[in-house]
Amino acid sequence: MTLNGGGGFAPGRASRGAVTLNGGRGSAALSRSGCRLKPAFQAIRAALEAGAPGRLLGLLFWGLVAVSGCAGRSESPFAPSPPPPPPPPRNCIPTHAGECLSAPEFQGAAEERAEEYRRDPGFDNQWGLEAIGAHRAYGHVNLLQGPEAAPGAGVTVGVIDSGIDAGHPIFAGKTIYQGFLFGAAPQTGERFSHGTAVAGIAAGARSPDPNAPHGVAWGADLAVWAIPLGEADQVYDPIPLATLARADPGFTYMFEQVFAWRDEGNDLDILNLSFGYDGLIEGYSEADLRANFGETIATLAQADAPDKTILVWAAGNANNDECEAGVANCVNGQVDAVSVGVLPGLMARIAELQGHSVAVVALGPDGGAITNFSNRCGIAADFCIAAPGEDVTVAYFGPRDDEIGIRGYASGRGTSYAAPMVSGGLAVMKQLFRDQLANEELLGRLFLTADRTGIYADRDIYGHGRMDLGAATSPVGVLEVPLATGTAAVGHAALGSTGLRLGAAFGDGLVEAFDGDEVMALDGYGAPFWYELGSFAGTADGPSMSARLRTFLGPGSTGLTAGGSSGGMPAALGVTAGVLRMPTAAGNGHLALAEGAVQVNAFEEDGFSATAFTTGPLRPLMPASGAALAWRPGGLPVGLRAGWISERETMLGSLGQGAFGGLSAGTAFLGFEGGVAFGGWTLGANGEFGVVNPAAQGGMIQEISALATSTLAVHASRVFERAGSLSFSLSQPLRVENGWASLSVPSARTKGGEVRYRSFRADLAPGERQLDLAAQWIRALPLGEFRLGAVWSHWPGHRSVPTGAQIAALAGWRWVF
Repeated sequence: MTLNGGGGFAPGRASRGAVTLNGGRGSAALSRSGCRLKPAFQAIRAALEAGAPGRLLGLLFWGLVAVSGCAGRSESPFAPSPPPPPPPPRNCIPTHAGECLSAPEFQGAAEERAEEYRRDPGFDNQWGLEAIGAHRAYGHVNLLQGPEAAPGAGVTVGVIDSGIDAGHPIFAGKTIYQGFLFGAAPQTGERFSHGTAVAGIAAGARSPDPNAPHGVAWGADLAVWAIPLGEADQVYDPIPLATLARADPGFTYMFEQVFAWRDEGNDLDILNLSFGYDGLIEGYSEADLRANFGETIATLAQADAPDKTILVWAAGNANNDECEAGVANCVNGQVDAVSVGVLPGLMARIAELQGHSVAVVALGPDGGAITNFSNRCGIAADFCIAAPGEDVTVAYFGPRDDEIGIRGYASGRGTSYAAPMVSGGLAVMKQLFRDQLANEELLGRLFLTADRTGIYADRDIYGHGRMDLGAATSPVGVLEVPLATGTAAVGHAALGSTGLRLGAAFGDGLVEAFDGDEVMALDGYGAPFWYELGSFAGTADGPSMSARLRTFLGPGSTGLTAGGSSGGMPAALGVTAGVLRMPTAAGNGHLALAEGAVQVNAFEEDGFSATAFTTGPLRPLMPASGAALAWRPGGLPVGLRAGWISERETMLGSLGQGAFGGLSAGTAFLGFEGGVAFGGWTLGANGEFGVVNPAAQGGMIQEISALATSTLAVHASRVFERAGSLSFSLSQPLRVENGWASLSVPSARTKGGEVRYRSFRADLAPGERQLDLAAQWIRALPLGEFRLGAVWSHWPGHRSVPTGAQIAALAGWRWVF
């Protein structure tokens, strides 16, 4: 049985359509506790670099391995001697479940959830949902707002139509406002309820009924205004201007009532209008429309509304209708509906209706082409989009045989049912963007992200193309982080190049301070997307395995101690030049920041020495230069040293990029060292204390306070006549003891496009303190010497790691020739 979708009324009528009742349709590395065993041949290059070129050959036994804890990262065995900055952080998207996923991971997880939605019976019962990419949008909502967050939740979709059967299962659990205009009465089921079908497509709830579809925005609420809709004429008859003029006061009153409800503080961002008159918009001039429909136009313009309600119109079902000779666009007795109808096409003639009005043409299920009954976009192409409108499953309330008030589901056709696909999609978008896009921006985004490929490139038919809700809820173009100094905007930085690679001295202090914070980035169309701020800060693991091995096989090494020498400065008379070589980053404090620099040394017999150094072109990404003085008179057990290091692109080895801006620092440090002999052992201690004067430019970091730093070590060694030498040390690598950074992070935007920033201070001191306990045994051999060593690190990298400790065991043979 086929039922008409409606006809004319004063002031309007339902878009001509039909419904058909139906019953529905339904690395070769071993592992230990998740840790990697790293081949000890990493020491080969480290040993070569530790001695003078051409004089030292470092070899390791093939069967030995260096064991590192879980906190370590895998490295090339031939890492360059100047330790690189920490690896770039992995920008990630925070999910509702507390995960932080990279963009590819997020997209993969969204696709998995999209597939789950696609297999849902309620989704499968409405073919149009997949056609508009709704399942992809649902995947985004699921990940960002949780699996219990129903798409469209918190948004109200307005519908002006015949009224609805609020008791239909498709509206179960919904908040519904109902208003009645022009004497309209509640639906009784004596006639097919056109409004029930329309509202169910936009916002129908999910149901356990295997025959039931769900709406595009099944979590949205509804506000419905009932008006008396008549039956559609069988013969196409364009509305005369005089009749339009008589209907003008009625339409004006109707929309005034609807907008008055909104202006009382109720949400009404989307208004579905699946009714209209015969007559193509191209047959009515702007002057004629303003003269005969001016009051309605003024009301629809919503001139005083801060955020105009989007008007979603059904384009009309006049194509191929029967018509009489002489009627405009009547070809061989049938209408050639080359444009949308007069009401959905108003924005094509009236400038003040543009931006918040859209006409929707209907697509069919076979290939997704436009249906034979749907009007085309025509001269309204700039304000028109296509959505499924044939063989769609609708909620049915009406008569069947001799019974009335039958509830169920039916198959329907008409642009009346394409329009609520768009209305529901806009509701999902509004929810996903946290209500931070103005309604006109939402509609513009829907147009810009529509599918224009293939047949949808024909603007005269499809306007902007086929609606693609998946694309509309995904980032478009380059994501950029808006920046400000104080409250003044200063530009943008690409999200993809944004990162803060922290030096080991900072540990996880800043990352912990960022915990739970988000940074907002705007895509190419100005839509906001949020990312976990802490995911942009990469922490260092402390001394790398290659650095430890280089120290382990170094000349005169006492093992893996904090370094008993005065910062690598010579203790003999004269002037030398060379490359600044440190023990590990744990072992030489502040001078490790200039690892690999070219240095010139001057020294005297009385224990005074000086050095000047610069990285020059050796480290273009992390340039550093400075000078240091040391004094240890002969016969005294204590020595002093002081120095200054200037970092032009980094701050204690930390590198800012993109939205974090640039970093630089000048560091002054004062150190001591000493040693005594006791009971056959040589006991020693050394340490440094520094003051850092940092600077930040051009990013989210607005100010950095002066920083205090420290590094300390105690060590003991003994030479046994026939058993070699044994040494022990306990050390703390360079660490920030106190200091803070002030940040201004974009967190939201207003509907007017103004970016809102969250300002806060972050503590830069790490929450943990790395302590290294090391031991080493050296035994002379007829050819070279054999070495064994081990290091136990507590809270490596000044970070809280799952295991709490890192262990490295090393062995090697060193031969100088």
